Amino acid sequence: MAEKEQSVGRWQKEFFENIHLFKRSGMTEEEAKKILQKFLYLSSVTPMPPAMDVFKDPNSLEQVGVYTAPEEKARNFMIEFLSPIMKFFTVEGIENLAVLKPLIGKYPLTLISNHLSHLDAPAIFQLLYHASPEGRSVAEQLVFIAGRLAYEPDFTRLGLYMFGTLLVCSKRDMADNPSLSDLMTKINMRAFRHSQKLQSEGKIVAIFPEGTRSRDGRLMPFVDTVYHYVANKVVLPISLEKTDKILPTTSLLFNQVAGKLVIGKPVLVGELSRKQMESFPKHIEHLPFPEHGDKKQFLIDNLALLVGQNLNKHQHGIYRNLYSADSRDQNKLIRIPKESKEKIVIIGNSSMGIAIATILANKDVLVKVYHPDASYTSQSDEERRDLKNYSLYKLPPNLTFTSDPEALKDATLFIQGTNPWEIHTVYPELQVHLMKNKAPFFNVVKGFTSSGLILDDLQQALGIEDDRIGVISGASYPDQIMERKISGFEIAAANESLIPRVQKLLTTGYIFPRPAIVPTDYKGVQLGGALKTIYALVMGIVEGYFNQTLGGNVDNSLFHLSNRFFNEMVKVGVQMGGRPETFQGLSGLTDFMLSCFGTDAKDRKTGYDIANGRPSEKMSNGFYGLKVMPNLMKIDPEEVPIMYAAYEAVINKKDVRKVAEMMENRLSRV
Repeated sequence: MAEKEQSVGRWQKEFFENIHLFKRSGMTEEEAKKILQKFLYLSSVTPMPPAMDVFKDPNSLEQVGVYTAPEEKARNFMIEFLSPIMKFFTVEGIENLAVLKPLIGKYPLTLISNHLSHLDAPAIFQLLYHASPEGRSVAEQLVFIAGRLAYEPDFTRLGLYMFGTLLVCSKRDMADNPSLSDLMTKINMRAFRHSQKLQSEGKIVAIFPEGTRSRDGRLMPFVDTVYHYVANKVVLPISLEKTDKILPTTSLLFNQVAGKLVIGKPVLVGELSRKQMESFPKHIEHLPFPEHGDKKQFLIDNLALLVGQNLNKHQHGIYRNLYSADSRDQNKLIRIPKESKEKIVIIGNSSMGIAIATILANKDVLVKVYHPDASYTSQSDEERRDLKNYSLYKLPPNLTFTSDPEALKDATLFIQGTNPWEIHTVYPELQVHLMKNKAPFFNVVKGFTSSGLILDDLQQALGIEDDRIGVISGASYPDQIMERKISGFEIAAANESLIPRVQKLLTTGYIFPRPAIVPTDYKGVQLGGALKTIYALVMGIVEGYFNQTLGGNVDNSLFHLSNRFFNEMVKVGVQMGGRPETFQGLSGLTDFMLSCFGTDAKDRKTGYDIANGRPSEKMSNGFYGLKVMPNLMKIDPEEVPIMYAAYEAVINKKDVRKVAEMMENRLSRV
């Protein structure tokens, strides 16, 4: 709301352009002009609520309190004003209001909703009010939790008088105003106590658990302070779509959009008193606290699911991986299967290993991520998120973490998900299990070890048979897989009959795997993924160098060189044992192009930083691969001038400008 300009001059210039919207809704020009003038007038004369006086005089808190009652005149006008604007909104789940109505006044009730716009609270009131007689009863009992900043802009303050409000202060507000933090803490404590009093009187407390508006429409983490407002209460989940399109933050022009409000089924969260439980209706869903683990986090996560279950899948945000991607037409939560079709162990916690784990969890399988760090696995398991790579994303219940090597004993499929420089810390205790359990062993991590390809090293060290070996690779960022953006893989295996099984496990609504061009060339598929990291690093160096020396757009140079880079990569790959045609597939050419020109390509970024004198402290697959390359082949400047130049600049730390000029000279006569 702070983004809104409050200058009356701007209102006068822009605001009256809204007249066209009201005319389209059936008003005459005079009627439309009159209602807009009235909105401006009421907005300018509507005062700050008395509760805000506490920031001028902290000693007045006991006297003014934190509650602001609705104002009938403002309510009636806003209902009239919003009606044409929200003309195309629909309400679903109206039947759930009839279920809720008998509970009003008998049990503590809390309404929760996702938060998209500063108009969300007025929109919820407006839509419920007109939905049905039961909806009107619910709307008239609403008391919204409102942050201090919500009251400040004249433009939006009027809508807050449609219903009761309780003043609270967010953690961010407290951090930005440390001198007021003690006062704000007192305000929050008083607001909670007052909410309990209001609920005992039959009011319905309404809260936005995200704590602030989502700027992209996707669910954000629910804040832990919401816990006290929902624990041991009956919760009515509301899901909003498109309210952020009614009034964009950069404009004062309203839009008529086809939005939606979905009313979920009421749910009892936690427990009521013994007396209340005796009379509580048995048909109301119940979400009890777990016997073990973090009860607060469990409750908060499940509230997000209650709201998210009625949202479009693209709005699920950090909770998106909790829903089955195989169910395209409905929001179906991933559950722990009664009978698991596979028991899959991901060995290691690289970003790609975790991303693959979330894909596999869409099936009726059990997925375990193994890592020897017991502290990491225990905390990740308890908090239902990977603390190393993706601490924001919530993970489904059939994906767990373990530091116990015994987890490998009954696995039906192993996924190698360890970065090459971490293999020596992850695998020491696993050899006996990998030799006894003959389950297939597929690698998903790109790069070289100090002595060769990842699978070659592990086969030799652990005694894994050829017919168990396979590789999954392609042009895909693990970060975007976690966001459920469409991606694909190629699959190759020494035993070609394993490919359909793995392909089926990986196929979801956003992942489209296929056999490699040469299905049995698992070495070539590995080499494509491993070598491209090195050449992407070089491309980043070249781009950084050209931007410094030439300036402006250097696409001509980069795309011309990409052809030379790719040809050299294929040459090296064939010399190291890959089939030439394999490099034309997803794991070769397509992955090469993504890594060299993709905006999120880590190796390209690392190279760019090196060229600009900012070497990365974080290891990348390309950097590590280049470092160990002399162990694998002779880096001859006549045979592989691009790799030679990269080695000189990155590992031997020669002057980038001189190395680039040397490479240009060699390429001009190769």
